[in-house]
Amino acid sequence: MRRESGTDGWAGVFLGLAGVAGAAWLTGRVVGFRGLPFALTAHVLLMRWALYVLRAVSWRPPEHWYRVRPWEPGLYRRLSVLGYRRLLRRMGWERFRREATGFDGRRASLPAYERATREAEFSHLLAGLGTGLVAGAVARRAWNAAGWLLGANLFFQVYPVLLQRTMRARLERLRPTRRAAAGH
Repeated sequence: MRRESGTDGWAGVFLGLAGVAGAAWLTGRVVGFRGLPFALTAHVLLMRWALYVLRAVSWRPPEHWYRVRPWEPGLYRRLSVLGYRRLLRRMGWERFRREATGFDGRRASLPAYERATREAEFSHLLAGLGTGLVAGAVARRAWNAAGWLLGANLFFQVYPVLLQRTMRARLERLRPTRRAAAGH
């Protein structure tokens, strides 16, 4: 993955975000700001921008951001994150993403898969800036726009983060403990 250095990478990030805002505004002018087409377009644009950020800058959240707490997987299961995963499988998303994750079903590929879950979580958190669109719609009392944007944000950003964290918790259980790895 190519990363740009210093201010060049960050300049591209901010220019890209301005481009996303401009493209979203133009979309809103054409199809309206209060419906599903605008919400979907805004989130697709944010996701593309987030993928650019992953390549453009080397900064990553600190390690502790990715640590899955013991209570998280149970909560996410109650929020039907595994149902969301089944939906993605039915849609063919997992097959589509298999090569990008580096996971081929063998234990040897688990570290690459774990790294891919972190990258996906980070990119979805970045794209979660769409929450600002929800806040803007609420501030303007555009309730239907806020509803569509919130729904798109949950489906395209929040649930993917919950799913990545659930998968990492499962990977933790597969990872040998330090003691077992040392032969004790």
